[in-house]
Amino acid sequence: MNEENNDLRDPISWSFPEHEKYDRSRRWYITAGVIGIILLAYALLSGNWLFALIIIMVAMVMFINHHSAARQIEFVIDHEGIRLGARQYKYSEIKNFWLVYDPKIAKKIFFVFKSSTRPILIVPIDQENPVNIRSFLRQYLEEDLEQEAEPFSEAMGRILKI
Repeated sequence: MNEENNDLRDPISWSFPEHEKYDRSRRWYITAGVIGIILLAYALLSGNWLFALIIIMVAMVMFINHHSAARQIEFVIDHEGIRLGARQYKYSEIKNFWLVYDPKIAKKIFFVFKSSTRPILIVPIDQENPVNIRSFLRQYLEEDLEQEAEPFSEAMGRILKI
């Protein structure tokens, strides 16, 4: 949100990096490299070529992400739905949402789609006002008040810095 949004009629928008850049120590890279080499050796020795290919592809993706600048993605919440970059999602496609706002851990919105084939959409809110975001979204979507934390996979990715 570029400015304080007290009027629930105005769309809310902000930008965030496409992927999070973690500060990784030399020790992290050594540990990740050793684990990767062990997994690759196991895959090759056991003849599991698909697993070996997956290990190599994960290493390549992590290398490319580390050495490329994350592009900024614009996120908009308006009366039609939400827009992530060029992709528009209507409220009729979204089942519910929940917010995790713990400044020391995570500041994100999670959108669950009605279609079970779509993954949860996770949007960082960083410096945005979570009260304004929640108030605006509750006009159109049900808030899942039972969810109080980020999904396990998201927490593990943050902890492991991957």
